[in-house]
Amino acid sequence: MTGERRAPMRCVHTFDLDISVPLAEEAFRTFLRETSSGRDRLLSLFAEEPSPGRFLLHALAGGAAPGRFVHACAEVSPRSFRTFTDVCPGAHWFEREIYDLFGLAPEGHPELNPLRFHEGWPRSFFPLRSEGAPPPEPRRGYRFLLVQGEGIHEVAVGPVHAGIIEPGHFRFSCAGETVQNLEIRLGYQHKGIESLFPGDPGMGKILLSESISGDTAVGHSTTCTRLLEAVTGKPADRSAERWRAAALEIERISNHCGDLGGLSTDIGYLFGAAHFGRLRGAALNLLLKITGNRFGRGLNRIGGVGPRVPGIAPEDLMAELGRLRTEVESVGTTMLDAPSVIARMEGTGRLLPHTAKTLQFVGMVARASGRDVDARRDFPSPAYVEAPPAKVLLDAGDVMARARVRFLEMRASFDWLSGILAGGITAGAPVAEGGVPVAGRRLVVSIEEGWRGEIVHAAVVDAGGRITRYKVVDPSFRNWPGLSFAVRKNVISDFPVCNKSFNLSYSGTDL
Repeated sequence: MTGERRAPMRCVHTFDLDISVPLAEEAFRTFLRETSSGRDRLLSLFAEEPSPGRFLLHALAGGAAPGRFVHACAEVSPRSFRTFTDVCPGAHWFEREIYDLFGLAPEGHPELNPLRFHEGWPRSFFPLRSEGAPPPEPRRGYRFLLVQGEGIHEVAVGPVHAGIIEPGHFRFSCAGETVQNLEIRLGYQHKGIESLFPGDPGMGKILLSESISGDTAVGHSTTCTRLLEAVTGKPADRSAERWRAAALEIERISNHCGDLGGLSTDIGYLFGAAHFGRLRGAALNLLLKITGNRFGRGLNRIGGVGPRVPGIAPEDLMAELGRLRTEVESVGTTMLDAPSVIARMEGTGRLLPHTAKTLQFVGMVARASGRDVDARRDFPSPAYVEAPPAKVLLDAGDVMARARVRFLEMRASFDWLSGILAGGITAGAPVAEGGVPVAGRRLVVSIEEGWRGEIVHAAVVDAGGRITRYKVVDPSFRNWPGLSFAVRKNVISDFPVCNKSFNLSYSGTDL
């Protein structure tokens, strides 16, 4: 049985699992097919074992209208299910993840390689599967795609890289210098973070969420906090929600500055590299003044914001943002108008709009390829309901488009911050009145637009209000396959700039 709910807070949704009847697999397949081809989009797909040996698949979709969220579930056998990737290509990595964690094999999957576990892990280890369930078949070994043809050779890069960056393995199949295929193997930072969330919905879960992807501490902790507020019935007040959104926009600005600086470094544009690195630091220092931490840790508490928020008067924050904006505008305009930058980035690493739509990519990667998705408009939190952000949408899909989207999004963030601060913003009250705790077995979902794209947290909660299953979807998890498509038919020396134009999180994907 499917359910639809439009919650008063459009970024948080609760479904009653006590009255939800699981669909047959074919009906579930139809649901995913319609999600892939219609106006809704797939937001999450995950497995749950509510009792030993009984397995459910949960699919979450929505976005066709603001606040629209749809859920469907299906009961599957303890060993396998027929893959849904053939009717919903966006389910591709979700099914590999389900296989790794629960041992449920998606039969017929086009690339059933382990997503997170390497040869050092026992092949019979499925960490979220209970000991009471019948043992599945041992995990299959990893098999790289073999590209054949005259002159084809392979180039292996990583997992250890030259810079101070996260680990990942890239296997290029090239004809001469031209990339024919890129296979990405991750999982080196898998830490089992989803297994640490079940239990009481307390403050410790917020601290944990800040470590999912360190450069998105505000995005993940805000998404997690709203979910916990729905579970406990302790919503934040209007002012606290405004401070959360303000911190999200400053996190967006700081990371977009860092990415434009990184792109400048990769193409040898030293002016941009020097200045955007400095401007990123200035934006991080604003988060420090607001929260007491340069990465925004400590922003959130259940029912409000942390005791140090705000550590700066709104009028002082407005003045500092104004100075930062002037410099970002000047440096960004100079960079994106520079002939050497245009020559290097235009036409490089193109991700076609059709590919972005079919595989349901998200965030700035999608918006640079003509896919109009933004959780701030599709699932707005209270601050974005009262002041929606400006739309930024390009369709060239190349490195230049992804750079321009970042610059235009920073401009939109500065505009939004000016409006919200001018409208009045004070310290948030610790707890707003009127909340109702979750009762019975429920599925609670929270969505927020992080700087890379939409972040989705979902929790299955039992009748006692305890979390029994927690699912995290970082936008990088959705977009890694897009990098493989973007580098095809490019020379291999273009890979660093293509990779930086995506700048995906390894930690947020490996979980």
